[in-house]
Amino acid sequence: MGMGSLTLRAEGEDTLPKYTYSISDKNSKSTLSMTPILTLHRVTTLEELKSLSYIGADAFRDDAGMSWFFPGGRDHPEDFVVAWKYLLLQDFLDRGKFILAAKVRDTDEGAEGADRHPGRIVGFAVWERTGVCDAAKSWQGSSFSKKLKRIFLDVKIAYTFFLDTPRRSISWSNLKYFGRELDAAKASQPAETWYLSVLAVRTTAQGQGVGKKLLQWGIDRSEEEGIPSTLVATDAGFPLYGSRGFKRTGWLFFDNGKQKQTIMRRDTHYT
Repeated sequence: MGMGSLTLRAEGEDTLPKYTYSISDKNSKSTLSMTPILTLHRVTTLEELKSLSYIGADAFRDDAGMSWFFPGGRDHPEDFVVAWKYLLLQDFLDRGKFILAAKVRDTDEGAEGADRHPGRIVGFAVWERTGVCDAAKSWQGSSFSKKLKRIFLDVKIAYTFFLDTPRRSISWSNLKYFGRELDAAKASQPAETWYLSVLAVRTTAQGQGVGKKLLQWGIDRSEEEGIPSTLVATDAGFPLYGSRGFKRTGWLFFDNGKQKQTIMRRDTHYT
């Protein structure tokens, strides 16, 4: 007797659909297709940063801003990875910053043997809670050991990019200029905000909702607190941010005014 067809989907609020079963009649083969599960977690160990540096270098290899102050990155991709390593270490140690990694699992992690897959990191975001109110301080915390490590890190960065091999790839004058403009862009926004410092998705995983999920994390925090979320958008990221309610509030100019990025803010229902 024929069985007809049945489709079952297991879905969660914070994950992509897990399984899709297709069962046909008894004379046909049963099939099982599996859709990746996307989850977020906070990066809390230095070991996890290593893979993120490669993702950052991959995602931003054609970025106009980074190509301007790190012009040797394309000719020396290994230097670009080193740059991302130190950028992420700075974010890891900075007060009030949260590094979120997006992981995709292709198979059920509850399975045994060959069916078990630990997942792979396909993107990350760095969100920062700025401000001086009690709520901001509760997010920012305080750690003397991190402050001390940050000082030593700055010394190591100076040595690496002034005296070691990666110095061939960086333009210090351009980097300092871009940094000043970025600080000014942040200062033009409200003091109390969730600021998206970085959003990077591996090129092979782009267009699959990874960036949207990483962005939504900060939007949710801002909605919970009733404060804006802010960012400076590259050309590549602008369509995503616009689709999620961010509006232009200004420009960040660089390269003698020939190039620019977009300063954006998303207000909540309470602001």
